Amino acid sequence: MSPTLAYRVGAWCWIVTGIGHLSVDALLSRAPPSPAAARLNAAMRENVFAIGGIPRTSLDVVNGISIAMGLALVVVGVLFLMIARAAGSAEQTRGAAGLGLVASLVFLAVAAVLLPLPPIVTFTVASGSFAVALAKLPRRPS
Repeated sequence: MSPTLAYRVGAWCWIVTGIGHLSVDALLSRAPPSPAAARLNAAMRENVFAIGGIPRTSLDVVNGISIAMGLALVVVGVLFLMIARAAGSAEQTRGAAGLGLVASLVFLAVAAVLLPLPPIVTFTVASGSFAVALAKLPRRPS
């Protein structure tokens, strides 16, 4: 696999993870909740507090953070692709590939401990892809 292709696969893994996250959020919000989930949602709606003087429920905050996370994952993937496009040469993407590898490994560790299988898979592939890209990208002349 070429380093450019590997790098792009890593970037697309971030985008796919974000789109998947947002899609699952949308599907779950439309599905009827189980009795346990309905009780949890009701309790979270009852817990109102002010953030910066604006009243929010716990459910608002959790949903907002979840949507923001999905959007952020997509944006990071798009930025990785933009870096590759803007780079004048393959070696100029080394820094982004290194950052992609480190960030993907961190997200993989979080996913492995706290999340279900899909983000574990996508961040495993992203980590491997950025590692391949980093190993194969030419180094800048010293």
